[in-house]
Amino acid sequence: MTEEMTGLPYSSILVATEGAVRILTINRPAQTNKLSNQCLDELVDALEAAEAAPDCRVVILTAVGEYFCNGGELGDCRTESPVDIRAFGDRFVRFHTAIVRLRKPVIAAVQGHAHGGGSNLVEACDLAVASSEATFAVPEMNFGLAPMMALTGLTRFLSRKGVMEWSLLGEAIPASRAVEIGLVNWVCAPGEVMAKAMAVANRLGQSSPTAMAACKRLYYEADALNYQRQLECGLSMLVTLLKSEDAAEAVTAREQNRAPEWKAK
Repeated sequence: MTEEMTGLPYSSILVATEGAVRILTINRPAQTNKLSNQCLDELVDALEAAEAAPDCRVVILTAVGEYFCNGGELGDCRTESPVDIRAFGDRFVRFHTAIVRLRKPVIAAVQGHAHGGGSNLVEACDLAVASSEATFAVPEMNFGLAPMMALTGLTRFLSRKGVMEWSLLGEAIPASRAVEIGLVNWVCAPGEVMAKAMAVANRLGQSSPTAMAACKRLYYEADALNYQRQLECGLSMLVTLLKSEDAAEAVTAREQNRAPEWKAK
């Protein structure tokens, strides 16, 4: 396996190449692999480099540590400005759009938990392999928030009642359930996730790159613009939500170890 470095001096991700497979690894385990602005920029840069590389046929997205991805690193909503929140959201949208529009298949190798925007990230990938110990959740409601961006992904594979159950209750589901609802393709023992992802990637690497690109385009072409609009709509609602009194109260209540006092609507 050879290490690759592209446009940015990466500090949040690792990039490696194994044959025709480009492996992007989120490397922020101390932050539960939350997506920061820098991490998002690096991931987009690495995806663009993979797209431009003629010897790259498949991309695997994985992570280091207990979490695959624990959503976005938004900071303290009480002090972050709407402009800062939107700037993060714009990067989030750009990253997901880059995955969807990439001509090459993207496989999520989910070695750890995928919560919040992490579940959304798994959905954005074309295929997904998960550890039997991984869990999936959109838990924002448990913290006085709502999964405004993640809802876009949920609506693509769940029924309305499934979306409402998962988002309103905020409960985590095991990998076996993630397969049943169509979020994940395969579940493996914890130590076998990357091996399975590589086996799938190597099989895809033998296929016609033109045919694979056409397959992705055929599936996503009609939906891609709508998907981006939904993400941007969710971002606008997220900005409003995070600057609300209830969002500030949720953070303050956690700090003070008490139940939040919601404003009546």
